[in-house]
Amino acid sequence: MPVIKALEARSHELVDEALGLLDHRLNPPYKQVDRDVLRRRLHQTMSTVTTALTERTPLPVIDYAREVARRCFNAGFLLEEVQTHFNALEETVWKFMVKEVDAAHLPENLAMVASVIGTIKDELGRSYVELAAHHRAPAINTHKLFDGTQSVPRHPMSAKAAR
Repeated sequence: MPVIKALEARSHELVDEALGLLDHRLNPPYKQVDRDVLRRRLHQTMSTVTTALTERTPLPVIDYAREVARRCFNAGFLLEEVQTHFNALEETVWKFMVKEVDAAHLPENLAMVASVIGTIKDELGRSYVELAAHHRAPAINTHKLFDGTQSVPRHPMSAKAAR
């Protein structure tokens, strides 16, 4: 497909443009990630997208999104920080396609690319939330938190009040 070849041919430019967007959008601690590391990650994402488009299957992007979610969750990055990476690349790809892809085939090509990138973002979110659900922080014991204060009366039905 011509659009896949065009994306592959311009991938370095698209990654550089996405990297420029990330310079303005990232928050600490993600902003502290080395620029070359971000560039490699964006290239890997772009490569995975074009592989999924070429093979006409979402499996490469699903596996990739799960790995990214696991790696970033374990490193302590917030989901929205990781999503920013994919959003920046998606934005640059869309702009490129609108300017460069044959208008007669633009709707189907945009739908195809949006489907693949949407699959990455959807699976990333699902996987990240699943990891977070299995690694919950302990609940705050509000009774201990307010114990001894006069402004928070004990509930009349509590065990201590019944004594």
